[in-house]
Amino acid sequence: MSGFILVFSSLALTKRRGVMQIFPQSLQNFWYNWELRFMVVFSLSIQIILLLFGNRRKFCTRIYLRITIWSAFLFADWFAATSLGILSNKEGENKSDSVESGHVIVALWGPVLLLHLGGQDTVTAYSMEDNALWSRRLVTYVGQVVVAILIFLRSWTNTDLNILAIPIFIAGFIKIGERIWVLWCASSQQFKESLFPDPDPGPNYARYMETYNSAFYEGYVVHVEGLIETPSNGDVDHTHAASQGNINIISLPQTDDTYGPPITVRTAYKFLKISKLLFADLILSFQDVSESRSSLLSGNGKEGFEVMEIELGFMYDVFYTKAVLVYSVMGCFLRFVTFTCSISVLCSFFVMEKNQYPGVDVFITSVLLLGAIIFEICSIVLVLSSDWTMMWLSMHKNKVTSKVISLLQSVKNKRWCCSIDQFNLISFCLMEAMKKRNSSTLGKTLRVEFGSNYGKTLKKIVAKCGIAQMIIGVCKSYQKYEHTNTKIVTGDLKEIIFEHFVNKINEVINLEEGELAKNITRICEHRGNKVLEGLESELMLQIKDKEKVEKIIRKLSWSVEIEFDQSILLWHIATNLCYNSSISGDEILENGRSYRETSKLLSEYMLYLLIMSPSMLPNGIGEISFQDTCAEATEFVKDRHSIQHEKHVYEMLHKLVNRDIDKVSPSKVKGDRSKSVLFDAFRLAKNIVEIENDNKEWKTKKMWKFITQVWVEMLAYAASHCQVIHHAQQLRHGGELLTHVWLLMAHLGITDRLQISKGFGRAKLIKK
Repeated sequence: MSGFILVFSSLALTKRRGVMQIFPQSLQNFWYNWELRFMVVFSLSIQIILLLFGNRRKFCTRIYLRITIWSAFLFADWFAATSLGILSNKEGENKSDSVESGHVIVALWGPVLLLHLGGQDTVTAYSMEDNALWSRRLVTYVGQVVVAILIFLRSWTNTDLNILAIPIFIAGFIKIGERIWVLWCASSQQFKESLFPDPDPGPNYARYMETYNSAFYEGYVVHVEGLIETPSNGDVDHTHAASQGNINIISLPQTDDTYGPPITVRTAYKFLKISKLLFADLILSFQDVSESRSSLLSGNGKEGFEVMEIELGFMYDVFYTKAVLVYSVMGCFLRFVTFTCSISVLCSFFVMEKNQYPGVDVFITSVLLLGAIIFEICSIVLVLSSDWTMMWLSMHKNKVTSKVISLLQSVKNKRWCCSIDQFNLISFCLMEAMKKRNSSTLGKTLRVEFGSNYGKTLKKIVAKCGIAQMIIGVCKSYQKYEHTNTKIVTGDLKEIIFEHFVNKINEVINLEEGELAKNITRICEHRGNKVLEGLESELMLQIKDKEKVEKIIRKLSWSVEIEFDQSILLWHIATNLCYNSSISGDEILENGRSYRETSKLLSEYMLYLLIMSPSMLPNGIGEISFQDTCAEATEFVKDRHSIQHEKHVYEMLHKLVNRDIDKVSPSKVKGDRSKSVLFDAFRLAKNIVEIENDNKEWKTKKMWKFITQVWVEMLAYAASHCQVIHHAQQLRHGGELLTHVWLLMAHLGITDRLQISKGFGRAKLIKK
């Protein structure tokens, strides 16, 4: 019903001419004659924006791109629907029995607007919620199709121009049907159901018991022998329905392909079933991940992350584009029909006599029809340049496809932005403190002029004003965003993360299935504690003093046992303190890798997630801890005018509490009212640096490797505990490192969604 309300509300808006009475008559006449023309041109412009930029959000994280696509996506349907409303209103104003020639050509715009409602192949949904609301879209589009048909019938004059509208109607119906279909397929429930295996009632228990009872009554000694059947690949392959709604996309060839695409693309598509099961929140079987694990273990971090990039690119296409239909036999046929309809109408329109129609309407109609052709051609080009097409070409082994694949490989196909956002708490607080210093100077001036109660009165007014609170909230959010920056995911970081998981899985891969399941579950719960266990073992070999080693570990273990979001804050500040207390040139690289830079990269990325994307992290009080810590750090800097740079903050902290912070714990002084962890983080940093105070190698190499490993464990913990829907949502924002890590862990078998089974149970009846 909401769809019809939207349509008729747009019709009603066009009749509100009373508002125009405040303008001169000439302007009213101009707007009446041109409003429909402006609207259809704007609708075409919005479609061009969606076509050009819709697919870029797969690999671009720029905020301006998000705003552009979001605005275009919202206005696309509105412009098309409102244009249909205005067109219907103009047709209704014709009181004569005959239809004017101007109305005949304008009526052709109705089916063209249906093409616009069908949307572009590059963006059918802006977010996952759009997929869930497919039924609302269906009702809305049905109402708009009815309006377009009524316009067509009211303007019918049995002319060539009326006949040309029929092919455009066919193309419009197909486009709208495609959009509703893919939205339905990508909705969470349908997507999950499409991955269900065929119903399996199992062995016929009733018949088995009949045989059992019959043999027993005949005097046989009957007993049951249990059998275990090892499942074959076909038994555990859940991708038989991954084609979404029984549309068969493509299947991976089983034979070697001499002319095939890069092995990473083939590997990614081969293991795409794992991604689909994960995003559907279904259970993975041991057989699902065993092959992907062996494949990834034979490569390196760069290759592993590239496979994840391609897989997540495929999943983005499934959720947010028409890929599920376009890359199918039915989709190719429908695209041929729509292209044929559009090109035939355009050619016919150019050759037919049009002198009886207004010149401006003829020009706009030509532009609309030409735009429809360009949209079709661009969609075909995008289809041919995608990874899906490379997979399709690999199924047809000949020299022609080899040349085409080589040409496609020469065009760089971006799949992920390969960057991560950064947020530094201390530099943010320094900026806030500088602003407060300036505002306090202004406040003193105002108090002198207006009285001492000025500030209190102003605060009370703001506290009671909802609009002021909203503006302040928006400003605070903008300040946080303004302070973020972006850095490239380095090869070092990829290799470090990959090797970390490889070492984890190699430790447990040879265990029995029961123990393997338990250990994998434990790995998913590690958030720094396992690294501390490794450090404890290493220190025992060096120090050989159990009591001393346990004391060292106790000074660190509390930091990974508190709330996870507070651990992120603690380790972020501690990492920056250690980073600024050492000199980059003194760092010893291990295997050419800078663990010092990698630690800082991960610490600022995890804090960014905590502040800007808290939904991707486990629930906690991280935002409260952040604001309290920021408040304490800001006050600390504001009260010390000698602090002008970030380096000065760390130096001042070091001078103030370096000696007696272990004797005078911050929690003893502050209590539990404030959730600030600023000085607790300094205590943590001090204890980390002093683990091997006399060993220079600790500060230059081992310490940074230890800190990096803690961050990787935290990253893995956050990835495995993030809800699936948030991973799916981030695909539309250029992708998130956390999602790539989550998928990589699953392919290696490190996931709580893994079900380990010995096989399928069967019973054999034995008579003696």
